[in-house]
Amino acid sequence: METDLGEERDERLAGRAATGDRRAFDALVTRHRGAVYRMCWSATGNHADADDAAQETFLRVFRSLSSYDPERPFLPWLRRIAWNCGLSVRRDGQAGLPKVSGEELPDPADPAGGPEDAASGNEEKRRVAEAMAGLPAELRTVLVLRAVEGLSYAEIAEAAGIPAGTVMSRLSRARERMFAALGARARGGA
Repeated sequence: METDLGEERDERLAGRAATGDRRAFDALVTRHRGAVYRMCWSATGNHADADDAAQETFLRVFRSLSSYDPERPFLPWLRRIAWNCGLSVRRDGQAGLPKVSGEELPDPADPAGGPEDAASGNEEKRRVAEAMAGLPAELRTVLVLRAVEGLSYAEIAEAAGIPAGTVMSRLSRARERMFAALGARARGGA
């Protein structure tokens, strides 16, 4: 009888994948591909680079599974690899900060609502994406990890490799800039 991999903990799946269980690795990829993509997008700022970084993330994870300690939480380890891959792709592929268009804002983890909600939300999504485009990657990342991924300050700190106090200050600055940008656009300003 085959086990349902969807019910297994990440750490156990990673341990099984490290011994060559391809189904266990595929289950990890399926379970975390959205979060990895969003992490990479927050570092790169565009779909093409985020796709490259997400693919590189899973390649690195696959190659590194033999050194993963299943006694430690899997998700922070995965997020850290995704963040590093995103930064690496951004650093290797572009000079300066990436530009984000309204079409490139990643989808939230669990989009809700029907077609009517989607149509009415397009303008707001465009405005938010434009405001996010003005954020440096370091501020955009903490905002995405908090608002989209729902991570705690400690989890963001671990994923980005920064102190929790830095997470709080970056998140505060990111929110201030977003509110200022969205407020200026709402009044017709730039």
